[in-house]
Amino acid sequence: MRFEHHAIDDSPPCGRLFVCQPTDLTGDGYPDLIVGGMGAEDLPVLGDRSIPLIGRLLRRLENDLFWYENPGAGRHNGGSEWTRHTISSASDLHALGSTLGDVNGNGRLDLIVGQGYGRNDIYWFEQPSDPRDRWTKHLIADDFSKYHDLAFGDVDNDGEPEVVGLSQESETVFYYDVPADPSQSPWPSEQLTVVSRGVDVEGLAIVDIDGDGGNELIAGTAIYRKAAATGGPDQPSSRPVEADGGEESDLAPEWTREHIVTGWDWTRVAVGDLDDDGELEVVFAEGDSPIYGEHMGRVGWFDPPNWEPHILSDELYCPHTVQVSDFDGNGSPDIYVAEMGLGENDASAQHIRFHNQGGGEFREEIVESGIPTHEAKAVDVDGDGRPDIIGKSFEPNVHVDVWYNRS
Repeated sequence: MRFEHHAIDDSPPCGRLFVCQPTDLTGDGYPDLIVGGMGAEDLPVLGDRSIPLIGRLLRRLENDLFWYENPGAGRHNGGSEWTRHTISSASDLHALGSTLGDVNGNGRLDLIVGQGYGRNDIYWFEQPSDPRDRWTKHLIADDFSKYHDLAFGDVDNDGEPEVVGLSQESETVFYYDVPADPSQSPWPSEQLTVVSRGVDVEGLAIVDIDGDGGNELIAGTAIYRKAAATGGPDQPSSRPVEADGGEESDLAPEWTREHIVTGWDWTRVAVGDLDDDGELEVVFAEGDSPIYGEHMGRVGWFDPPNWEPHILSDELYCPHTVQVSDFDGNGSPDIYVAEMGLGENDASAQHIRFHNQGGGEFREEIVESGIPTHEAKAVDVDGDGRPDIIGKSFEPNVHVDVWYNRS
């Protein structure tokens, strides 16, 4: 299988990139790309030296939130034709977790961003009628700290979407109901629901994982379910779950938790029917191992109802990208994993496609080596009907890239 790499931007205006959200902002049928981050930790000024005062001044010239306009039909032979636009010119946004959602119900996707590393704010940026104009920033709340992951969807099965998040520093899984007037800042405190405390994890997905007609929340390596309302989907009885155990429990009383696996660190998550049995399987990749762990990163998929593990690799360097998509059109979704660089692994960072042979049998293929990426997404960038890969690095060597599926 052949993927063709092109650089979209080899000099983005932010020194640490985290946000990577492809979506069609212009309405031309081609996905554009929203990118953002936290800015450089230490800006070099003279060679390898950094002068703090000048470094802070240079930091103010950075831009933490922007997007790239897809060049459109027939113009994907190079990356130079992507046009960069500013969402917010703030240099101190410190963007970490993000998601897309139509917050105000006007039919346009807005951007929801949570701050990282000692910061407390969650914002939503209102998409204007022309996305090339500046987006209006609204404060949602500042209840927790360091939001690694956010999602937008109906997690409590009330028919309305919520803003769902993981706060690592506050060790909390939570969501906010969208108020009638989402432009008020901050949102009223009664919009907040805490699902669980004492939970410091990564990876978030809202999905009907068991096919019962109601959504569940995957947070870290566990599934959270809200107790069914009358007439709603029933809680599956064949799978072991934890229920609230009283005052000492970290779970809200109306929620249960089912562990898919334990002992996995800092996981990214994806789902798909990997073995053609009509059920959804769950894929985890240890996106920050070995940087924040004691072993190399693992990637594997887990098969319900007992979540039988299938380990695909246990020797990866920070595989912070995991996507499930049918890259060759054989009807069975593949698993795509890519490594970060972090200045230590740049020359050998790999992109790996675990090619699904059918029935959940996978063959490992190296797609790319030497171009690290982070939070890359599988999406049809050029409109040829095949999923491509679009992403960006994290730090310190920042770049935005696309890998066209030329199979």
